Amino acid sequence: MREVIVEVPRESVEEVLDQLLPIVPGGVREVQRDGCVELRMRGDRLPETSDLTRVLSRWAPRLEERTVPDDWRERRVADYEPDIIGGRVVVRPEWAPASLDQHLIEIVLGENAAFGAGTHPTTRTCVELLAELAPSGSFADLGCGTGLLAIAACRLGWDPVTAVDVQPHSVEATRKNAAANEVAVTVSARDLSGEPPPRADGVTANVPAWLHVKIAAGLPDPTPKLAIVSGFVPAEANDVLDAYAARGLRPARQIDAHGWVVAVLVHDLRVEPG
Repeated sequence: MREVIVEVPRESVEEVLDQLLPIVPGGVREVQRDGCVELRMRGDRLPETSDLTRVLSRWAPRLEERTVPDDWRERRVADYEPDIIGGRVVVRPEWAPASLDQHLIEIVLGENAAFGAGTHPTTRTCVELLAELAPSGSFADLGCGTGLLAIAACRLGWDPVTAVDVQPHSVEATRKNAAANEVAVTVSARDLSGEPPPRADGVTANVPAWLHVKIAAGLPDPTPKLAIVSGFVPAEANDVLDAYAARGLRPARQIDAHGWVVAVLVHDLRVEPG
């Protein structure tokens, strides 16, 4: 199968697409690069490279042509590019090739229906913030999904690590992913809307706002020294952060992750728990 890649300045993408879409039957895929955008076209009925050059001569784009596998499984491996989070962590699907950079922390996730593959801005930002913090004792991933944050905590040096979720498929996914990454995570089913979270020095919770309020109220003593919380929007932030502040956890850092709030909370020793 033929693939043609057209590299154009970001500000010219819409104009170039206006010219390409009528003559490319299979459509055009956009890939963001530093300072430019790659427009990728695939199929056996693509215009010749010389014709594309003529049509797009106004923008003088850089064109590249190559042959890609017909089988979609082979194509996804060929297309895979590692996405490095925070300069330290690579999260890749199980079918993707391993990273050759020995300095990176690589986490492999199986394909399943659980939330938290590292692509959503909340999950990604939680991983990035976790990678910036020095490990300090035990850790709990509250609403673990795939177990990505629990696995990352293990690989970053937190110990022991626990993970809980109300969904059976998330509990199973976390167990499988922890085993695949050869880390020790204690995983269990727990309904955090009515059961207290496990005791830990540090926690992450990437869950809806209403559940944060329940989690904060149920935190066991002594209160965690650190929490990374997300899964809510700015309009919900005051309710969430007030609930944690009542337990002595106050924001040390707050980030807008594409419309979602991600906050690092630290324990304020001036506030007594409960």
